[in-house]
Amino acid sequence: MNSIVAVWQSLLKQQRAQQAGERAIEEEMTEITETDEQHGSDDAETTLLKAVLLQVICLCQKAVPHLVAQSNFDFSKLLKGIVTEKGLREEIPPVLQHHILKVALELPANKFAWFRVQDVSEAEKVQGERSVFYLLMKMFVTSKHSQLKASTKQLIIKVLHDSGVFEHTWKELALWLAHLDNTIEDTKEAVIQFLERILMKLVTNPYPYTDKAADLVQEASMLQVNLFKQDSDSISIPISHIDDVLDMVDVLVEGSEGLDEEIGFSLNEDMILHTFPFSAVVPAALEARNKLLLQTENEMGGSIVEYLVAVFTDLLHSQRDPLALCLMFQLFDKELQSLNAFQYPQLFQFNQYYSLWIPQQAKETLFKQIERISREPVLPPDPSFASLLKNAFERGGAVLVEDSVQAKLREMASQLPLQHLLLATKHVLLYLKTTVENFGHLSKSSGPRLLDFYMDLLSRLLCQCDQMELCNQQKQEGIQTESDLFMDLELVATVESANNKILEDMLMLIFRHPILEMWFLALEQHSLPQHSLNPVMVKLLSAHLNNGILQLLKLSAPMLHRMKHIDMLSKYFETITTSVLKDLRAGRKVKNKVAPNKSLQLEALQQLHVYMQVAQLKEVMLTMLQLPVTTLTSENSSTREQHLSFYGKTLVQLLTESYQRQSIQGELLLSTEHIKGMGTLLSTSNSEDLEKVFLHTLEREPIFAQTVGVDVHVFCLNHMTETSLAIVALLIQHCRTHLLQFELWCLNCATGKYLRKNMDVFLPLINIYLQTREQYVFTRPSKVSSAVVPVLRWALWKELSKNILHTEASQDLSALKLKVFSKLVQSSEVEALTNLIDQLPGTLERGENHESWIVADSISSVLESSAEELRSWKKSLLAACMKWLITTYNISKEQENSQGTEGSMLLRLEDLLHFVNEVVPADWHSFVKMGLKYRYRDRGFLKTLNAAVQLLYTKESPLSQRLVKLSMLYMMITQHSLFLSTMLRSREEDSTKSQTREALVDVLSTIVKLSPSVCDSSHFAVLLGSYGATLSDVDQKILLLLQLYEKNDLSLINFRILLWGPAAVEHHKTCKSLGKSLWQQPSMEEILCLLDKEKMMNTILHFPQHRRLLPPEEGQAPLYRDKSMKDLDDLYDPCFLLQLFSELTRPEFVVACHKFVEVNALGLTVAALSSYDSSVRAVAYYVLGSFRSHLEGARFREQRQLLYLMDVVQNGIRQPNLRFTFSMTLFVARVAQQMLKPEEHMYTKINKFLLSHQYLDLKKVPGFYQLFYSFDLEHKTERDWVLGLLGEGLRDKHCYELYEYQRIFHIILCFFNSPLCDETSQGHILEILQNAARITKAAYELIRDHSLLTWILYILEKRFLENKMLTNIISLVHTLWITNLGNKVMSPQTPCEKELQEKQKFLPLQLINEFQYVLLMLVKHIRTNLDFATLTQFFSTFSSVLGYRATVVEAFRQMGRFTVNASVLSNKDVLMLLYKWSIIERNLQLQEDVQTTAQKYQVKDLLKNIKEKNKAQVPFRPSSRHVRKKDVVEQEEDTDSELKVSNLEKCRDHLESILVHWEPVYPALIANLPKEQHESTDPENETVSLTCAIAYLVTKWLVKSMVDHSLNIQNLLLTLKWLNNSILPYPPVVQKILRDATLKSSIFKLYNRICDANEEKSSHIEELCLFSTIMLHFMVAQGLTNTSFHEVIKTFCLSAMKEKDEIKKASCVFLASVYIGDIWLGAQEPDTFISHVKLICHGTDHGKLNGDDKKMHKKAEEAMVSLCKDIYIAILGH
Repeated sequence: MNSIVAVWQSLLKQQRAQQAGERAIEEEMTEITETDEQHGSDDAETTLLKAVLLQVICLCQKAVPHLVAQSNFDFSKLLKGIVTEKGLREEIPPVLQHHILKVALELPANKFAWFRVQDVSEAEKVQGERSVFYLLMKMFVTSKHSQLKASTKQLIIKVLHDSGVFEHTWKELALWLAHLDNTIEDTKEAVIQFLERILMKLVTNPYPYTDKAADLVQEASMLQVNLFKQDSDSISIPISHIDDVLDMVDVLVEGSEGLDEEIGFSLNEDMILHTFPFSAVVPAALEARNKLLLQTENEMGGSIVEYLVAVFTDLLHSQRDPLALCLMFQLFDKELQSLNAFQYPQLFQFNQYYSLWIPQQAKETLFKQIERISREPVLPPDPSFASLLKNAFERGGAVLVEDSVQAKLREMASQLPLQHLLLATKHVLLYLKTTVENFGHLSKSSGPRLLDFYMDLLSRLLCQCDQMELCNQQKQEGIQTESDLFMDLELVATVESANNKILEDMLMLIFRHPILEMWFLALEQHSLPQHSLNPVMVKLLSAHLNNGILQLLKLSAPMLHRMKHIDMLSKYFETITTSVLKDLRAGRKVKNKVAPNKSLQLEALQQLHVYMQVAQLKEVMLTMLQLPVTTLTSENSSTREQHLSFYGKTLVQLLTESYQRQSIQGELLLSTEHIKGMGTLLSTSNSEDLEKVFLHTLEREPIFAQTVGVDVHVFCLNHMTETSLAIVALLIQHCRTHLLQFELWCLNCATGKYLRKNMDVFLPLINIYLQTREQYVFTRPSKVSSAVVPVLRWALWKELSKNILHTEASQDLSALKLKVFSKLVQSSEVEALTNLIDQLPGTLERGENHESWIVADSISSVLESSAEELRSWKKSLLAACMKWLITTYNISKEQENSQGTEGSMLLRLEDLLHFVNEVVPADWHSFVKMGLKYRYRDRGFLKTLNAAVQLLYTKESPLSQRLVKLSMLYMMITQHSLFLSTMLRSREEDSTKSQTREALVDVLSTIVKLSPSVCDSSHFAVLLGSYGATLSDVDQKILLLLQLYEKNDLSLINFRILLWGPAAVEHHKTCKSLGKSLWQQPSMEEILCLLDKEKMMNTILHFPQHRRLLPPEEGQAPLYRDKSMKDLDDLYDPCFLLQLFSELTRPEFVVACHKFVEVNALGLTVAALSSYDSSVRAVAYYVLGSFRSHLEGARFREQRQLLYLMDVVQNGIRQPNLRFTFSMTLFVARVAQQMLKPEEHMYTKINKFLLSHQYLDLKKVPGFYQLFYSFDLEHKTERDWVLGLLGEGLRDKHCYELYEYQRIFHIILCFFNSPLCDETSQGHILEILQNAARITKAAYELIRDHSLLTWILYILEKRFLENKMLTNIISLVHTLWITNLGNKVMSPQTPCEKELQEKQKFLPLQLINEFQYVLLMLVKHIRTNLDFATLTQFFSTFSSVLGYRATVVEAFRQMGRFTVNASVLSNKDVLMLLYKWSIIERNLQLQEDVQTTAQKYQVKDLLKNIKEKNKAQVPFRPSSRHVRKKDVVEQEEDTDSELKVSNLEKCRDHLESILVHWEPVYPALIANLPKEQHESTDPENETVSLTCAIAYLVTKWLVKSMVDHSLNIQNLLLTLKWLNNSILPYPPVVQKILRDATLKSSIFKLYNRICDANEEKSSHIEELCLFSTIMLHFMVAQGLTNTSFHEVIKTFCLSAMKEKDEIKKASCVFLASVYIGDIWLGAQEPDTFISHVKLICHGTDHGKLNGDDKKMHKKAEEAMVSLCKDIYIAILGH
């Protein structure tokens, strides 16, 4: 700050000598004197520099405010030279003025001396030098720029607000300044001086004036009390509290944060309005006015009076209760009675006006001698809205009700500018309040008209404001593009005025006004406010006020909804809800129809319910549903049908829109009573809208299907509309009772004919039934299910089969009919399908009938029992499939939209070929011909062709002789016009072409294997042209194909073209065009130029050590795979290159030795010495030997060094075909490259090392100690080189042993935490450790011998870790754990025998605990900007460690071993995990819950973490010029959003499995403590309360996570066990869970989901048994088990859960789940449970069933039926 101020001063004093700049900065700051330099004379550069300096000061205040606070410079001196007593100087650039004002607004008030005269001599004081505050006001009135004027006004208000006098009344200051600005020019100076005088006096000594204001407020309050004859405490604020508030006013400089605690109650908006209706400047101004007017000489008295009257008039209009202000005016006007009133007629007129609000008892008559002063006319020549309204009001109601006056006022209200609207609203509200209070004195005609007029004015003002704000928002678009320094000030002023929330303030004023709040629907609620009106007038007043308020609500609700402030109307919505409920309950009580006329409150509900909260409407909807049916429906006189009445339609509207606004997650919108009420109404009315609402309800909340009665089900079936049948479909999908009911309905005698007649309507429902019937077999008698299919078959078979088989009907064929028919086919006997089997293949051949194949699949499943018939059927299907493809290829010559269909048909063809293994030769010929003609580039076709050739052309097959010859097929493929373009590799190509080439190569390879005679040397050019020499799948396959050619006596050596890829093609073209005589072999340099240097080095670094040189034998994997490398396309194939190098280095050829080294060919050959394949090493040794002989004769600069390098390496080899460690080969490769770079530092170091050694010691890392401990100037380069080599060279355990032998790990681990170790070296060390962690031996020994985990802990103790470092450490811990774990994972769910467990090898428990502790330390460092892959690694490792630890502890327990420290996670650990997850997932609710818990129980570690996170989030307001850049970044982030979601899901699953390992520790006696003690604040109970709070949070998160996302069954079982063991035994936690309605709802949704999953697969029976037990425990805790049925359930269902018989257990669990669903959802009796039992008991006696029905699941039937019969008997007993 000192430097900035010094620079500012130097700019102002440019004429000073140079030595002035050498003075100390502190002297410059303290000795800044008055400067009269002309800013206006600056050039543009200086002005810009000054503006930037001012910007820097603002930024310092935002970023480092403590530095500004330490500065002792008086920043008000910045205004010197900008503004003088004459006003703002025009020559000063506006940009400079703007930035000086910004500085003044940003900096604290104590940095400016506003109210004292600065640096002024005594002589100047006599001349009347003004304060800085005076200059500010002068600047305000003289500024011509709207932005500068607005900023100056804002600054004046800030200065006064910070003085503490205007803490709650600062908004009034805008009124004083606005009228100052509007004062005529001649009188402005006098008014400014007057204002400055009173404000300075007020700021220096505010107490006399604040006391006076407080006295008048209290007097007015007492006067009102006496008038209404009520107790003082109920109306006014206690005197002691007012005094307390006023005593504190001067203290409150920096805000009122501690006010509530100090005075014992909170100051809300209403309290402030009553306590501080006006500021202390009013009595100060009145006092100063009186002194001025009573002086003998006062030239400017008239102008001051005019200014004050204007201000006081507007101030009066802005009062909610003007009595205190009017008493203040009257008090000070008494002092002016001695004046000649004709001199100041405004005073008399104002006295007459404000007296209208003073009660008769307190009114005093002043200015008696001035009664003859004339009044203004009602309509002045050019009136404002306020003056016209005031004049009309003064003359009484008779004038205001005149049409001309009202019309004029309405017109003017619609034209008011934005800045006048707020005051106009207050003005109208004052008159409205006065009219309501004096309503008894008005006539019955004029009173209501006045009320309506005021309400209409308010509406017009709101519309005008809304319209103007919308216009301003449109102007704002596209503004913010220029720099802040060169902004268009006028435009910014307009934009800022649009953003000043005028509309919001107006709405707040209107709807928080006591008159509107208290009178709205007061009569309907029988809660009228205090009044003195007779009943008739009350009713009249209430009716007109309510209508007006309702119109205002209708107008304002959309505005508030758009502004997201709809809560402003919450009190009105609550009033509407209460009055509607009262009205409905009254109608229900007397068992009468509710009033047929639409009541006002019901009309309000109907028009405003869209904006009301769904929770508010819930009770209204339930009450309406409980009304008599006669009220909700009305009979149509002509059709005699029941339709919904007005009440019914309103109910449907409420239900529809409530569901549209309710989010899917969270608490259930409706209850069981709602659903039953809707069902009853649905059965009695003919309403399509109600059906749609009912359907939508069940779609959103399927769990309610269980609460719907079977009578509603039957009604919907008989009603037979699309919606009603969709309701039935949902019911049978989600409720087994309704499924049984539907089956019994189908077995009714008339149902078959009914279905046949209305087949199209019922098909969707039947489709749903056929899909669900097989899934829930054990929940109902199998005889019933098996009897339904014949009924459906009889009703539908004939029509459906006709549609499917007949050509003319095929166009009308829908997917739905096919699905239904295929399901019916699956349930049919083989004998019934004879006709279909004969006719269907002919239909399937047609290209447009691909959907019909679903029927063919159904027939195949039926024929599985008969092998012969199935083979015959599939043979006909194969012919049909082939003909379908041939037809399709003919019709659709270009593959466009049919790709998916063709793909599925090709897969089908492949499956059929595998089964049948023979084909019609003619069909095969056509298929091959058409396929190659039209689908040559279709990968699917080529794959199918390859599979077909392998199957059909076997030697054993006699059919192969009659098929297309393989030689012909090979020729058809290779001579095709698209063959070259498909096969040949282009410079840039997409993955699709590569996949097509691969499929084509597969076909060629298959044909060559089956018929070697097709090989021809002319193919080499194409094959080499398509070859890329990489390890990609397609290149490996081409190499295998070339090797097949070589097996057939066609050698590449004879061909002598050793190029590949596009170069091979170009060379072949050249040779062909120039003829044989000019053929020229490519030189070695040309061939080596094809190799990419970087790609070669990449191949060396990731050398495929397990790649075999010779082709794979039978039984071996044909292609090389490397799991550590994602993309093998980036690596060259050493098998090809080594053979190429061996050919190129033959003695008779000229070898480009320098090029060979430069392209890393030598490095690759040396890297091959680390291969595990002896053949690869042998070739490499041969190439090196050949290359050395060529190198001896070569002539280039580095030849001798390279030769010496090869000699050193050769001297180190002690045995033939020795395998090098990879580290050694990498060293040689790096050194060979370094020899070609003599300009680098490492060249010298490497040569020195080599010259000091005769041979390479293969048991040591060459030169490690010399390079690592180097003391050269370039020591950092040398250390980085050797550390990089170590990291890249660590590939296997041999490399690790090499490093360990030299104690390298010990050295680098010690060096890591040294101050000498920079970030680059740390990165290299972590890379070395990461590579070592992948090696099993290294991973274990590094932890055991080097305490690697403890070393990691030391790093984690740092307060902050960079993202890169943190990512590397997480990855290291993850790799260490995975490698150590190996194949020791044993599922905890699979119990083992004791002997097997003792043989099982486990990791030491101490090691597991160490990993766990490291991971807990890592939790603190987790943050949102880590990438999701790293987070997934972290959570998966944590989950694996805890899961494995649980397995080991359980195994030890079963073996009888002793273990300690069973608890793995503490309370704080779990809270920290939840908090970290909340910020990762951006779950604000969880974040808030965790923070609340941490603050309540003072969890210090977590609070510290939260504090640090909040510090890191520095508030930043992006400038507009960054907006586009931000949009681009967001678009880039969206590209990998799917991957983020996938990783987030994985992390969530892992976190679920982590949290269930937390075992809450409660005191033993917690279950027996009374409820009061659970919530006590004793220190010993604090831990218990914290544990309960965390248990609740964990339960809430686990349940919500499983409900909202995909279900992980393993995690679910762990969660259920955790709930059963850790939550249920402790009543306080259970009660807390059950108090959360949303959590309760989520628990049931999860339970319902598991029930459905179990009934589909019957595989989750154990989970469901456990969950049912938990649910019943919750029900007991809620007191829901007091019914007699609970004992029945316990007797028959819970006891049977221990059954070994799975079917019986499943039946018991199902019935228990039905009972739980009934009671949990709030039913008084388990109606669905009873219905299901009765339906099963009665359904088994159904007359239509006979003994010949197919008996499915006989055991299940016996279990369910016998159980239901036992329960039924027990129910009858009750």
